[in-house]
Parts: sequence; structure tokens; C-alpha cells
Amino acid sequence: MFSLPLTLSRLDAKPYKQQIADQIEALIRAGRLQEGDRLPAINRMSSLLQVSKNTVLGAYELLIDSSLIQSKPSRGYFVTLNRSLIINPRCPDFVQDRSPVYADAVSQALSSGVCGQPAPMPLRYDFKVGRPSVHAFPLRQFITLSNQLLRHAGRAMAEYAPPAGLWGLRVQVADYLSAAKALKVEPEQVLITAGSQEALSLIASHFLDRHGRAVFESPCYAGFRNLVRRHGAQEAPVPVDGEGLRTDLLPEGPARLAYVTPSHQYPLGHAMSLSRRRQLLEWAGRSGALIIEDDYDGDFCYESVLPMPLAAMSPRQVAYLGTFSKTLGPGLRLGYMVCPPALVDDFTERKALLNNGSPWLTQAVLARYFDENCFARHLQTLRRRYQAQRDELLRGIRKVWGGRGRVSGQNSGMHLAFELPADSPDADVVAAAALAQGVRLYPLAQAAASAADGAEPRHLLFGYAGLETGEIAQAMARVLAACTQLQESCPGRAASRLSLEEARCGGI
Repeated sequence: MFSLPLTLSRLDAKPYKQQIADQIEALIRAGRLQEGDRLPAINRMSSLLQVSKNTVLGAYELLIDSSLIQSKPSRGYFVTLNRSLIINPRCPDFVQDRSPVYADAVSQALSSGVCGQPAPMPLRYDFKVGRPSVHAFPLRQFITLSNQLLRHAGRAMAEYAPPAGLWGLRVQVADYLSAAKALKVEPEQVLITAGSQEALSLIASHFLDRHGRAVFESPCYAGFRNLVRRHGAQEAPVPVDGEGLRTDLLPEGPARLAYVTPSHQYPLGHAMSLSRRRQLLEWAGRSGALIIEDDYDGDFCYESVLPMPLAAMSPRQVAYLGTFSKTLGPGLRLGYMVCPPALVDDFTERKALLNNGSPWLTQAVLARYFDENCFARHLQTLRRRYQAQRDELLRGIRKVWGGRGRVSGQNSGMHLAFELPADSPDADVVAAAALAQGVRLYPLAQAAASAADGAEPRHLLFGYAGLETGEIAQAMARVLAACTQLQESCPGRAASRLSLEEARCGGI
């Protein structure tokens, strides 16, 4: 340990050595200094506090006399607690004499929901939504490209990257969107972000306050709804059906934002029809709202071609969000936003104030990965892989529930939603039974999803990208066993009325 948070007051009647000793003792009693921690050397402490060496030595001698530290010849001074003096670090011996000025500003914690609590027991099979295959990550190529860049362009590590992102990566993203999405954008419109969540935060900070209204799908991604709540804005949830957002239920009057996931609606997986897209743009023209088009899972389409992006249909009305969290991995923390031209400068300034730009190395590696045409080949491999995994999951669902229940979102993406049959227990009961078999399933509330209608949970989400096909088959066999045991554990009771406790009554 080389420095300590100590301050000396010339207004205090205590000698400096006593002030130093008292503050170090408080740190020890509060648990911030642990047994065996090394205190700063006398010379260094003297220099930091601008006092004489004898003053520091006197303070250390006071602590030695109190059996709180000891001197080890040729090594220094170390904390050594007398067992009778150990105090619970959660209960320090000092108290504040008044409440901090920020006490009234504390509010209920809200998050995106994607960083959920770990399972209460070790799991073999986890259908976590949004998790790509760890085995499909191009590790060797990323290592090679990283080494090359560090050898030949390592000086960039000593500089801040541009807040909007590396120009080479912005060009590559613009070219990719033109080729893959028919989205004609200039590189200047592309802002590199730390995933979609940062882009949403930048937009919310610009548009939302307690006077503004935000429209979003119901159910929707909790990461956006909680931003609306955080900014105190008015919530306007709109239901979804098989064609996406119910545009006939859009509220009239002014609105600031409308957040949609038209490629693969989160969490139910519906694709927004072309007619609904047009109706949404017409409504935005009347209400004055900016549309946030989150292209969630839009890189994975299996049976059909998705309609044209909203941003391609009306570039000035739409902010288009994409991420590499699904195609490569959330650990990269890289995504992008295509900004309407009028908002580019503002969002760039907000990004600079937030974190001065995304990390250089990951941006540079990804730009080189695009440049060598590796990203396009990687996507083709992933699509074939995930389609096979999806097919295995659909077979497993048919084995468990037969033709009952309803699947949605299976035509694209990395997860699908399953609405349980009417005679089935609720989703949280089925999930609890599966968890006892070592399989984690996700009701909406546990999958970063938020519903505004307060309906009973009837949907389970299956993220299949992170499991191999063989693992999916084994997991669904366990789900079948769990559901069979669930049905047999409480015979004679209406399954739809089973409580969580009843679901466990057979030792599940």
C-alpha cells in the first residue's frame, strides 16, 4: 500500500502525529485496512503530508502502542490486529453528524435487466436470452489482429479515440448497412457506442424529461422502459401482435420518442409488417416523435426476408441502432447508432462527456475484421449454426407440449418465445420445475422484459444460440421430465391454478 486518504487540519488542537494515528486507526476499524496491509514508508508519508519524518514516526509509534500495527525490520510497518480489537467492518466506530446533501436524491434502482442474478445452483443447461455461442467467436483471428495492431499501431494506445468512433470502423459499418440492409448512410452519421444500451441512454438524455412522452411496445425491453422511468417521462405502452406494434392503438398528440424492435420484437419475436411500418412513420410525422429502430437480432433471418428498415424508409425520422453483442459477443461492448443528420453533433458531444469514446483496440480490430471480409463469412456460419439449433429446440418443444401452446419469433433471431397451453401452470412454476432438473428457462420478468398490462406470466423465452444442438436435446428431455413430474405431483388439481409451492410438493 503506497498512499492513504489522510488529511491534516491546522485548526485541530490535536498534534499532527495524533491526527495521523487517529485516521489510520479509523481506517483499520472500518475494515478499509486489513491485517497484513503495508503502510506507506515514513519518507513517503512525510512527503505526501508535508510533515517531518519524526511526526510520521511518532504516529506509527502510537499505533504500535495500541497493538494496531507492527514494525518489521527492513520491510516496513504492517497492520496487525489484536483479536480483541477487531470490529465488524460494517459497523465502523465513527458516525456522520448530519445526512449527506445527496440523501434526498436517491431513487429506486433501475437497470437494463440483462445482467441478471446467477442461478441459485450449478446448471448444465441455460437458455439465456441474448447469449451467442462462445464456441463460434473468432478467437484466433481476433488474437492475430490484436497482436498486429499492437505491434504496428501501438502508439494509438496513448491517445484518446475520437468520441464518435474510429473513422475506419464507421466507414465499414456504413458499407455493411448499405450492402446488407439497403440502408444508405454516410459514415459521418455512424456513432460507435458501447452496445445498444448506451445509444438508448444518449437518446433519452436528449429527448426525455417529465414533460415528454415515450411510446414503446408492450411487452418490451426493460432497458428502455427503465430509462423512461429514470427521466420521469410519461409512459405510453402499446400492445403488440403477430404483425408487431399495434399502430391502431398509438396515442394521439405530441410524443418525444417511439422505441420499437421491428426485426425481431423483443421479447415475443414478431416481425413488424411493412404496412405497420408505414403507419408508424405516418404517426411519427403527426406526433413529432423520433423513432428508435433497435434492429434486435436483425442479422439472423431464416425463412423469410425482413421488410425494409424504418431508417431506410424515412432517414430523418429514425435513429437506427445495431450491436455486435449478438454477432460476436457482449464482452466487446461495441455497437453503433445511425443518427439523423440533425442530431449527429449533439449525440457526439454527449458521448464525449460520457466516456470520451469507445476503446481504440477493439474498434481497430473490428475494423480490420470487416476489411478482410471476415465479418460477412462469420455471419453466414452463425446463421447456419443457429438455424440448426433452433430446429432442435422446436423438436424439443413439440415433444414436451405436443401441438399445444404457441411458438413465436422462430423465423429469425437467437431466441423464440413459447406461450404455454391454457391448462399449463404459469411460466414461473414451469421454470422452477425445470430449474430443479438443471435447466434454466426464462419467464418474461427474468429476461430483461417488461409488460405494462400486468397479465399473468404465460410466456417462456428460450435462447438457443448459446447451447449446442446436442445440449438442447438433452435439456429438453429434462424439461419433459420436469413437466411430467409437475403434472403427476398434484393430481386432481387444475394445472392452471397450481402455485409455486404446489409445484414443489412432489419434491421438485
